[in-house]
Amino acid sequence: MKEPGTRPLVHIGFHKTASTLLQNALFSRRELGFERLENDRYHIQLDFVKQGAFDDLSPHRIESYRRRSREAQARGNTLVVSHERLSGYPASGGYDAKLIADRIKNCLPNARILVFVREQRSMIFSYYLQYISDGGSLSFRRLTTPLQWTLSRKPDFDFRSFAYVQCIEYYRQLFGPENVLVLPYEALRNDASRVAREISQFCEHDASLIPHDIFGAPANEGMPILMQALRRPLNALFNRNQLSPQAPVVFPPFDRYYRKLRPIFAFTAMFDKPLRRRLMRQIEQSVGERYAESNQQLQRMTGYDLRRFGYSLPSPAAPMLELGIRGATAAGVPRKTKRSRAALHAHGQAHNHTGGSRTA
Repeated sequence: MKEPGTRPLVHIGFHKTASTLLQNALFSRRELGFERLENDRYHIQLDFVKQGAFDDLSPHRIESYRRRSREAQARGNTLVVSHERLSGYPASGGYDAKLIADRIKNCLPNARILVFVREQRSMIFSYYLQYISDGGSLSFRRLTTPLQWTLSRKPDFDFRSFAYVQCIEYYRQLFGPENVLVLPYEALRNDASRVAREISQFCEHDASLIPHDIFGAPANEGMPILMQALRRPLNALFNRNQLSPQAPVVFPPFDRYYRKLRPIFAFTAMFDKPLRRRLMRQIEQSVGERYAESNQQLQRMTGYDLRRFGYSLPSPAAPMLELGIRGATAAGVPRKTKRSRAALHAHGQAHNHTGGSRTA
């Protein structure tokens, strides 16, 4: 007999969508029907990410995951395999997301898949600051502008990885659409208990057990932007790592010591606001409406009104506007007004800046 709520749940992220909060407040709660592997983040990285391009999990490791899933099932619980790295890594364009999905399917073929998405401009803003925290030293423009765009010697940042739908659609093909739940991060922020109940119902648990305050008080904000802006050049000097391999000094405790300086930046809000606006302008110029079409597909996958959360979607008035322009042109009215030429020029500048279809 099929026991409800016992098939494993694989939560793949994406990054910057409160994965740690979900792991600690929901997925670790056996009384709510969920349980995690011991030291799971280490093992998930090792088993699903740190494999060669043609490698897969060993039969021993596959049986280990399946055995733990059966043990959770015997307790009436759902084993949760949760790590945002399973959706790829933004600084490398999510190049291995498909490989990881195949490994998950091979290891846990009957899993349910949970995906959280986030409005792309907000996501890229948050990720860029995380990139600096992870040790990155490039400016936003340097990070997002491909070098030697005709070549692909190593994975680089790729705006396409924030379209989400291609990754989600692949999971839907592997596991079936009914076994993939897609939720917006913004819904988690607006009504956390509702989202927790959706996840519980998806896993066939009793959603009434979810407490209203399951996620507690809102998490603290990240480090001040000025603190991050000053850290970026320091990463290039004192923090040699995968994101700053050119740094002349290897100092592993750099992050820990730098975070201790946070009280010094307690009164820097006057600098943070212009820095925030500057970064957001750069993101707006780079992103434009590139995600509007894919977000329309994403909205159908989530069932949420993503426009209400600020996602870019095609304008409902666009067909009528186009019809009006065509009609005016047919009547002999010049199609390219001074204003439209300026808009086209601005669009072209933004397209050229981001590399268009040539983005690596």
